Amino acid sequence: MARAFNLTPAEIAEALGVPVANVKRHWPKIAAASAADGLSDRASMIAILATIGTEVGSFNPINESGGPQYFTRMYEGRTDLGNTKPGDGARYHGRGFIQITGRANYRDYGRKLGVALEEQPELALSPDVAARVLARYFKDRGLGAAARRGQWKHIRKRVNGGLNGWPRFNGLVRKLKQASDAKGIALAEGVSSPDVVRLKRLLTVWGQRNAVPLQFAAGLNFGPETRKAVKAFQRANGIQPTGKVGKKTWKALEAAPGPPGPT
Repeated sequence: MARAFNLTPAEIAEALGVPVANVKRHWPKIAAASAADGLSDRASMIAILATIGTEVGSFNPINESGGPQYFTRMYEGRTDLGNTKPGDGARYHGRGFIQITGRANYRDYGRKLGVALEEQPELALSPDVAARVLARYFKDRGLGAAARRGQWKHIRKRVNGGLNGWPRFNGLVRKLKQASDAKGIALAEGVSSPDVVRLKRLLTVWGQRNAVPLQFAAGLNFGPETRKAVKAFQRANGIQPTGKVGKKTWKALEAAPGPPGPT
């Protein structure tokens, strides 16, 4: 099993140097979109967060810096970006957490995500859409696998086209790793991570099998009710009831029988 991502929004914000309110608002959407595209391991999460911290310092989806005149000068008539109609340069400037640029990219991601991005390019600023674009970009380019191999320069080049922003990106990767390492390997209350979804699924199966009532909301957030459920499982299985999910608890959860079949 790949190592779980174990940082809270506050810890993410501290590592990236961004407003914690923005991380709390947007990280669940980013984590959910990443998980949907198979990017739920720690290395992928670190790569995605370091990319956001390098591309958009506020942890908000943003417009590319500049204005209509700048965008026209930079992108108008760029057939390599699919800008073939008058006004395309300004209309399809960069937007989002990872800024897609050009009519062709807006059309491509719009089709992949089922969103009318070519017709309404401003939708790329929606946090939900921006998160899905970011995750799909990483998936399409195999950047999760590159992160697991530690190919951080390759990731930066694939995102930026070069190594612009490399010192900041590399520094954020180090800070996120250090923050995660300092917490050990356990998941604990406050974390918002795709691994929490798997944890809740395993707890639910165990609770059904053993007729143990467990109450927690679905989703990526490890809240107080999830901690209570973990402690109930740990007590029932002879594990110290810390409410934290480390190797021993994961192993016991994964070994627990499934729900009873029909009688």
